[in-house]
Amino acid sequence: MKAIVLERLHADHHRYQALLCILDRQLSIAASGDIPDYRLMARLCHYLTRQPEEWHYPMENILFDRMTSCDPHHGELLAVLSEEHRRIDRYGSELEATFRRLADESPGIELDESRLGLAQAFSELYHHHLYSENHHAYPLIERYLSTAELDELALPLTSPAEGSPSFQLLYRQIADHGTGLRLGHGEKADFCPLCDARPAHSS
Repeated sequence: MKAIVLERLHADHHRYQALLCILDRQLSIAASGDIPDYRLMARLCHYLTRQPEEWHYPMENILFDRMTSCDPHHGELLAVLSEEHRRIDRYGSELEATFRRLADESPGIELDESRLGLAQAFSELYHHHLYSENHHAYPLIERYLSTAELDELALPLTSPAEGSPSFQLLYRQIADHGTGLRLGHGEKADFCPLCDARPAHSS
C-alpha cells in the first residue's frame, strides 16, 4: 500500500500532466499560425508554477532530504531536480507575464517564434521533470522509506488541489465550449484529459 503523501504527489503529477496537455495543444495552435487563447495560457502557466510552490515542492524537499540522509549517493539526482524546479519557476513566470500582456493588449496577433520556443522548452522540461520524479526519485523514496515511516512523518497534507478556487476557474475555462479540445483551424482533439470532454459528434 502506497503512503498517503506519495499518493498525493502522484495525484498532483497527474493533474500537471493533464494541464500540460492543454498547454501543448495551445502551442500547437500557435505553431500552425492560428491564434491561441493567451488568457488560458497565462492561467495554465500560473497554476503550473505557483501551485507546486504552495505544497508540492516543499513536500518533495522534505522527502528528498530524508532520502539523501539514508543514502547520500543520490544527491546529484536530487540537485538536478531542484535546479529544474527553479527553471520551471523562472520560465513559467516569464511566460505567464508574456501571455497576460498579449491577452490584454494584443489578443489577435500570432505568437512570435522566440516566445513559442520558450513555451515549448518549458513544456518539454516540465514533462521530463515529471517523468524523472515518477520513474526515478519516487521509487527511491519508496526503497529507502517504508510506508510506515512516511506515514509517521506526520507531514502536512493541506494541498490546494482540485477544490481550490484557482483550479476551478482554470477547469471551467478549459471545459467551457470544449476549449480543452482545440487543436487550431477548427480542428478538435478526441478527448480532453482534464475535464473528460469529447467532441459533440462522438458523445
